[in-house]
Amino acid sequence: MIVNLVVRKRRRAVSLPIAGFMALGLLLAACGSSGSSSTATTSSPNTTAAGSTTTAVPNLGTVTFSQVGPDAGKWPIYAAISQGFFKQEGISVSVSVSGSSPSGVQEVLANSVNIAEVGDTDAISGAAAGGSVVLVAGEENAPPYVINVPKSITSIAQLKGKKVSVAAPTNITKLYWNAIATANGLNPADVTYLYSPTTGDRFAALKGGVVQAAILLPPFSFEAAAQGYPAIASAAKYLPYPFTALAVNPTWASANSAKLLAFLKGYLLGVKWLYDPANQAAAISLLVSVTKTTQSAATQSYDFFVNQLKTFPTNGSLSDTEMAKVAQAMVGLGAFKQAPPTSKFLDTSYITKAAQQLGIS
Repeated sequence: MIVNLVVRKRRRAVSLPIAGFMALGLLLAACGSSGSSSTATTSSPNTTAAGSTTTAVPNLGTVTFSQVGPDAGKWPIYAAISQGFFKQEGISVSVSVSGSSPSGVQEVLANSVNIAEVGDTDAISGAAAGGSVVLVAGEENAPPYVINVPKSITSIAQLKGKKVSVAAPTNITKLYWNAIATANGLNPADVTYLYSPTTGDRFAALKGGVVQAAILLPPFSFEAAAQGYPAIASAAKYLPYPFTALAVNPTWASANSAKLLAFLKGYLLGVKWLYDPANQAAAISLLVSVTKTTQSAATQSYDFFVNQLKTFPTNGSLSDTEMAKVAQAMVGLGAFKQAPPTSKFLDTSYITKAAQQLGIS
């Protein structure tokens, strides 16, 4: 499979044809670690995942997708690219790195990208403030976050008076931390917070001794444990609220429904591929390449995401009831005085149609 990479730096553009998705993974990992502006674009949709020429599927063009950074949460996206599912549906996908969930929301609001991976709370905040952003599909419906700490700390209660790193004051990571702390007898106000938007940043702060606890995602959480920073609490146990979702500008979605449906169908096929036990080895190798993690951390991530949490909804669903709970919980964080109705930030009509067209219930 051919991947065309376009790397932009200081107004210079270099186009490189690279065989294989592994090179794309290395680029995305580099983007996430360096913070530079880079874009990876899949080749034009003229072949199926099996490599045979297609004639029936129209070429719908390119869909731009923004991720916060490379981690296991985008596994189905990486699978859909590597296996050719997006091309199979008639689109190419250009992937960029936003660096933070709020930045992803801003990109959608400004129509800088078509679709962005965002934390649910950030999209809700944007919509509540009058912004044109809606969540159209669930990405990580079971939260994979854990709290990693130095070995010297053995309980959440011991973090009183210590420094803890979460993403942002009104981000969903703060909701998870508050629930974990409260359930373990610690007042969330009795710690000092360091706000870092990405798991990689928070992991670095933990390793550097800047903080004594960090909320991390796989595979970084497993890397942390292997380096002497074990996980002592899991968000899924204390607050099983949806974590991330796919966000769009509703105006763009309405005018480009065929593109959006094609993307969502490719995404769902990526989820299906990931959950197939026959693809376990390939999925693990894919995550190693994209995130530059270790084989051990990727293997543990697969077991955690696929076998334990089953975090990716097979039909891409987002529960109206669960999302209303997230919005209501944000009131307690001071995000707004009254939770907005889900109709203001949620539109599941596209993912429902995509699932129906694929025969997924």
